[in-house]
Amino acid sequence: MRIEQAIAIAKHDEHRLVRFIERRNRFLDALDWDALPEQTAREASMLDDLLDADLAESASYITWLEGCVAMGVEDIVGVVRFEPGPRPWQLAWVTL
Repeated sequence: MRIEQAIAIAKHDEHRLVRFIERRNRFLDALDWDALPEQTAREASMLDDLLDADLAESASYITWLEGCVAMGVEDIVGVVRFEPGPRPWQLAWVTL
């Protein structure tokens, strides 16, 4: 795979992640948090932390790829994908 393709894919994933976080935040702002069970609120905040980490890692990955281009790398074996959403071990995954 050409490294330029990998950078384009990584930037697209980062953009999707940002859009997902923004939409999710608007949804969560509309919730009545006092009416939610404690476990549900805890899981929602856990996903916030995971999404924030994914966003930071995706930015770091793009920076690394761009650094590879600066060093003259032209091809790369594959690309790391950043998919927004709950993790398979979270209850919300079952409802998707």
